[in-house]
Amino acid sequence: MNMKKDIFCNLPFTEIFLGPNQDIKTCCSAHESLGNLGESTIETILQSKKAKKIRQQFLNNEWPNQCLQCKQQEEQGARSERNNNKEELLKSTTTFNENTFLLRKLDLRWSNTCNLSCVYCYEYFSSKWSEIKQIKINTLNTENEESLFAFIAKNVEQHPLTEGLLLLGGEPLLQKQNLRLIELLQGNGFYILSNLSVPLENNKIAQKLLAEKSTNWGISFETVGPKFEYVRRGASWITFNQNIDYLHKHKKDSSRIEAHSLYSIYSAFNLTEFYEFILDKQFNEVYWNLLESSGNSVNVNVLNLSYKMRQKAIKEIEKCEKEFPSAPGIKSLTSIKNTMIANLDQSTDIDQQVYNDIKDIESKLKNTSLVFENLWPNLFV
Repeated sequence: MNMKKDIFCNLPFTEIFLGPNQDIKTCCSAHESLGNLGESTIETILQSKKAKKIRQQFLNNEWPNQCLQCKQQEEQGARSERNNNKEELLKSTTTFNENTFLLRKLDLRWSNTCNLSCVYCYEYFSSKWSEIKQIKINTLNTENEESLFAFIAKNVEQHPLTEGLLLLGGEPLLQKQNLRLIELLQGNGFYILSNLSVPLENNKIAQKLLAEKSTNWGISFETVGPKFEYVRRGASWITFNQNIDYLHKHKKDSSRIEAHSLYSIYSAFNLTEFYEFILDKQFNEVYWNLLESSGNSVNVNVLNLSYKMRQKAIKEIEKCEKEFPSAPGIKSLTSIKNTMIANLDQSTDIDQQVYNDIKDIESKLKNTSLVFENLWPNLFV
């Protein structure tokens, strides 16, 4: 087999992604599901025609249509889910074919249960947004949950989860299934991606993870202070800080604390204050992803803003490059900057529509104390 390393992805061969609505995908970035656990068994889904076709396309050095988000992100200089797993691919000595599925990675999002209504999120990942929009997300029933646990237990007996055991959401610290999963898979190593808005000292899932020999903590945020509370609606900046300090005090020495940050209109113009916080709190890494558009259909991708706005964004990145040249994640921002510079002459006229969309989201959230134009007063003038 000739695996062209700049195209091939091993995730369709090794990962189970469970979405909050019972969908099974090749990974979190896939556009479509392979099937739904409410309609088929996990075994049937993993060996479906759709799953086999995707695997064969990668074997043929082709980009499947389901995977074009990664292709686009890589072309724009941003981190992709495929690139994030490339090291494991290059170590692999397994001979793949279209039927190959060897469970090595789990990304389980049991439900959309979450205590926040982040401004760019939506009902699929947030029960708060589900309530606001009055849209129900059908999550796993007991029978399907038991079946998935049985499949995981059987496969883990044969081989450890060498590529990762991810706990995401919704908010994973609020999902009761994770307690059982941690007990089932003790010692495999966990990676949790949390909004860190739940006090850790009295959270059972957090305490279980802190007791594990290997747990790395990914924290979802990209703004600080009042802007943090604007973006992460329902979160407390004070609680967030207390939780990070608690992690540093109680985590194992080998455990890492990493930021998973979205580069968008909300973060692009206040990067320096974000990096001052990152360095002060001793984060090990910052993973920047481009936010193409929000779940609420707001186009907040900075690359699509006007020439004037993109110039402002470029200057903010250049300021960080100068002040924090060796800080985690700066190289990713440089790649994003270079993409903007290369396309700077492409004019757009979307700024006013973006601003109108932001105001529409604010009206749905009904919190007049947090207003975009007050926190970013000079952005659209």
